[in-house]
Amino acid sequence: MGSLDAIIRELRTAAARARAARYAVHGLVAAAGWVAAVLIVARLTPVERRAEAAVVGIPLALAVAAVAWLLRRPNAAVLMRLADFRLGLKERLSTAWERRTESGPLDGVQRQDALRQAASARLASAFPVRVNRGEASLVAILAIFSLALALLPNPMDQVLAQRQADRTSQAKAAKAVQAAQKKVADNAKPTPIDPEVQRILQDAQAKIREAGGPRKALETITPAEQQLRRLTDPGTPALSSSAQNLANALSGTAAGRSAAQAISSSPAKGAQSVRDLASQLQNLSPKDREELAKALAKAAQQAQNSTMRDSLSKASSSLQRGDTAAAAQALDGVASQLDSLQQQENSDQAVAAAINGLEAARQELAAQADRDARGQGGQPNAGASSSPGASPGASGSGNGNGNGTGTGTGNGTGTGTGSGGTGGTGSNGSGTGSGSGARGTERIYVPGQPVPGQSQNDPTPLGPGQDVPLSPYSQVIQAYQQAALDATDQSLIPGSERDLVRQYFSQLGEQSGATPK
Repeated sequence: MGSLDAIIRELRTAAARARAARYAVHGLVAAAGWVAAVLIVARLTPVERRAEAAVVGIPLALAVAAVAWLLRRPNAAVLMRLADFRLGLKERLSTAWERRTESGPLDGVQRQDALRQAASARLASAFPVRVNRGEASLVAILAIFSLALALLPNPMDQVLAQRQADRTSQAKAAKAVQAAQKKVADNAKPTPIDPEVQRILQDAQAKIREAGGPRKALETITPAEQQLRRLTDPGTPALSSSAQNLANALSGTAAGRSAAQAISSSPAKGAQSVRDLASQLQNLSPKDREELAKALAKAAQQAQNSTMRDSLSKASSSLQRGDTAAAAQALDGVASQLDSLQQQENSDQAVAAAINGLEAARQELAAQADRDARGQGGQPNAGASSSPGASPGASGSGNGNGNGTGTGTGNGTGTGTGSGGTGGTGSNGSGTGSGSGARGTERIYVPGQPVPGQSQNDPTPLGPGQDVPLSPYSQVIQAYQQAALDATDQSLIPGSERDLVRQYFSQLGEQSGATPK
């Protein structure tokens, strides 16, 4: 029995060695086939991290082959029969193994004969290590094919690069919205609408990140901006204009000059200064009261806010009657309106900061969407133009003494030139223009609508030898100031910028008042 067991162990080792070689080739075929299949699929459809997917399949295929090698081990009877057949032992080993437990008259003789035959034969040669040439050739072919697929340019690489650029662009856009949200949260002057502003920004940020591309993400910005604009008070421009008109009117009075400067600085400071003025009405001289009453009446006529107009009108009429108590009460109402204006401006600043964040996100997404449309989505700087201009076209003009004019237009990155005619003793006028043509996906900015109430009339043509008509400074500064303030009120710009405009015209008004008449 011990000798038969030794034969079984030797045959089992040889068989395992032979099967290992065979299953190793099977595993290599499967691994090479997997790699080739992944690379082929990656050329038909975008597959991210295809290299990792291909590499992962190699050990998996070898592991499957190893499991099959373990599970398909032949038993001892099969090993004996195969050895008999391949070594020409005429079933001696298989018979001895089958009757190894028997003790008949011939069983011992038969076993001895089997052991002698096995001792003279090379048992390992019954299971030689051989590699199927067809499988080996297939492995080589698949390996070369996979290498070629890996080295040759893949048309899906551009698609993957575009997807990556899209994700990067959406991440930057979401980060811009997040920065705006943080700015609103860190505002030193919180407003009641801050929680709603942050909620809108949070929703917009999530939608931008989850969108299926920059164009889809762009579709989420306009609704968010519309929600933000609905949070603003439509009466703020009228109230702001009324407050500035009050400052302009008070700047010409001795008693109200400090209040005018405070109102131009900020509505909150103006409210406190107006309250101080109300408390000092009884100490004013009759001349100062009359002057202040006229200024308040003028401000009431110009006021666009009905509540402030009523308060200013009441304060003016009360001063004219000499009722300082009623006038002070009316001015307290004006101060309350200025406090309300400050609150509204703070809210507008929060909305403006949020919209600025959304606009930054819009620019980032629009730039990436343009690159995608041009097929350069994976190149962040592909849309950069060598020309600094970004207008659809450009025109130039040149004027000579003979009223020569010239225009030029540019298309794409080209330039245009033009020359003007001559007349009298004038020289030729010339003009040049350059610009980049507008593409189908670019956003073209058009001029806004005229400000209501602002004159849009063209100047009267001058005849030969006529001088340009001039208007006194004091007659035009008010119109320019009102137009500038109306323009700032109709756009959601930070309140600090509006304060700069007010301060600028306030200082001009002071200089105008100091000019001798």
